[in-house]
Amino acid sequence: MVSAGADRKLSSAESAARRQLLRTLVLVLLALGLASAHAGSAVGDTAVDRPPAAAAQAVPWAALDAEAQQVLARVHDTWDQLPPALQLRLQGIASRWPQLTTEQRERLQQRLQRWSTMTPAQRQRWNERYARFQQLAPEQQQRLRKVFHQFSTLPEAERERLRNEFEQMTPAQRDAFLDNTQAQQRAARVREFYDSVPAPERAATRAMLRSLDPDQRRAFHQAWRRLPPEQRDSYRARLLAMTPDQRAAALTASAPPAGR
Repeated sequence: MVSAGADRKLSSAESAARRQLLRTLVLVLLALGLASAHAGSAVGDTAVDRPPAAAAQAVPWAALDAEAQQVLARVHDTWDQLPPALQLRLQGIASRWPQLTTEQRERLQQRLQRWSTMTPAQRQRWNERYARFQQLAPEQQQRLRKVFHQFSTLPEAERERLRNEFEQMTPAQRDAFLDNTQAQQRAARVREFYDSVPAPERAATRAMLRSLDPDQRRAFHQAWRRLPPEQRDSYRARLLAMTPDQRAAALTASAPPAGR
């Protein structure tokens, strides 16, 4: 029987682990630019809790209606420098302007103002971080969105402490931290995938994946993750039953265009 002291010790250890996980994920948010105090950090909470549209196309300023142009006027001169997915998201927020609270409207305008005053180099760095976020698996993006909401509810002193910890890193340390975290995420996804494969089929599945080129392997994993869990194994089994040429053709056809 576990003693009350052991229970408290376990609870304390679990709590410390959760705090460490939250710290790591918050630092990832900072490294990706999503918890910074500028336009991309959450062009409002309404922006962060929605996944970006797949393969978003750039939205010309002229395509916005008059009301949206008025709402987004602060970024008129730099609109073309925003990533297409964020342009689309901002267009959607502007269309919902009447439904936003006063606090949401003020937060949006403050962040648009910060974006408009950033230097071209700062915008470029933010765009690169935003692109890195877009490259994360949907599950990881959703997890970071949840962490963003947790981060936003932390006491200001704790948020400032985490920002200071991030700011004290050198650029190389920040990149290494993010690269290491993403490597851990990739390893976790690989483990998740092989754990879902019936044991007798793992060797054949591993051999199949090793036979694919990088683009085909990426297409396979992207398609696998997009499917509902109950459909993933049948998709893998179908590809496993194909000839190498059939498999290559199927994956090449489903691969996203280069640069996306």
